Amino acid sequence: MTQGPPTPPPTSTTEIQDKVRDAVLDGSSDPPAERAHSPSLPVPTMDAYQQAFPNIYELAIQRDFSALVRYSETIDLKGQNPRSPSRLLLIVPLALSYLILDNLALAQLAVARLPENSRFHPLTRTLGNLVASTSEHQYAQVYAHAEIMCGLTQQPESANDDLANLITNLVTLFVELFRRKTFTLLSRAFSSIETTQAQVYLGLSREQLLSVATSGAWQYDPALDVLYPPGKKDTSLCTNRPAPSSLDTLDSVAGDLIKLESGL
Repeated sequence: MTQGPPTPPPTSTTEIQDKVRDAVLDGSSDPPAERAHSPSLPVPTMDAYQQAFPNIYELAIQRDFSALVRYSETIDLKGQNPRSPSRLLLIVPLALSYLILDNLALAQLAVARLPENSRFHPLTRTLGNLVASTSEHQYAQVYAHAEIMCGLTQQPESANDDLANLITNLVTLFVELFRRKTFTLLSRAFSSIETTQAQVYLGLSREQLLSVATSGAWQYDPALDVLYPPGKKDTSLCTNRPAPSSLDTLDSVAGDLIKLESGL
């Protein structure tokens, strides 16, 4: 079958306008592959510390602190911007993990790596105080700084909720382990201890202390207000023995605890 002659191109103004109108209604006069695309918006990039934080968080939740410190140290070695504020996402959990692992020397080194522009932040300053008081056996200060640090994470201006939750969990676990260790050391270092002094070293109220001590097989003498570790109460000496002075108790306990810790 013979086809008719091809349609001539539009020449008049009216025909050209009709052609443009039809092209607009069709979506485009060009093939889809030739259509221009609007440029995409740039995607914000995360640095190495921000990329690593989810893995750090997950390892902490699993309580695999040995793996956490290995992973964090590796990432920190590869970090290209040590002055980045986001480095706190790595250093703070790292230092707290070292405390939990009872590696005070490495906890101090981790804190020393904090960027200078971050060292005066209340959170990092309290972290430094917590590590220092733990290293110096300032037991009452350990509990005080731990409480302050947890309080700071609850402030409305906390920029990262996941980091705040992680810090709270890590500090709470550290205090629990620290208190448990101190309880053990006190039972080894002393045959008896005044309840007021035990409160200082354990960071507990009187009621909490007596509850924990008696559940751990310690004995309490209400007449002398003294606690006895398991198997160390000598009833024949209790009534006539004066209670030691607070200063003597503090000096003696601190010395014995340091010696015991050095031998562990």
